[in-house]
Amino acid sequence: MCVNSKKVIMMKEHTNCRKEMEEDLMKVFREVSASYECRCNDEAFRRVVEHPAPRFYIDARRAHQYISPLTRGDRSAIDKLSPLKRKMYEDLFETVLRLWQNSAYCGKSLSFVLQFAVLQPAPRFYIGHTRMCQIWQKRSKRKSV
Repeated sequence: MCVNSKKVIMMKEHTNCRKEMEEDLMKVFREVSASYECRCNDEAFRRVVEHPAPRFYIDARRAHQYISPLTRGDRSAIDKLSPLKRKMYEDLFETVLRLWQNSAYCGKSLSFVLQFAVLQPAPRFYIGHTRMCQIWQKRSKRKSV
């Protein structure tokens, strides 16, 4: 497979992750905003981004770039990231370590385990309040058209 083909596949996977994340965010938003505790969208947005997510919304190959150095104790790559992305990779690394403890994954390569780790529930949606607002606005416009 040539380099350009790999880039196209990675972009498709990234786009699929993004769409899936947006759908899951809107599902959680509807649940949270229907709650009697939320009085406005802004409050709901804050709750949604901190809500547990059904999975880590990242491609296993991209995750490998950051998780592999962590297995060797090298944090230099993730230390350059934004706090939310750094936290996502730290949480994903903990998930990988937890899976490696499981007999089904013990001794398996990082690439193999990451394929399953990214599908595990994540502690939160790793996006900020502003990005959540943008997604909601984009989705709202799509429905009104």
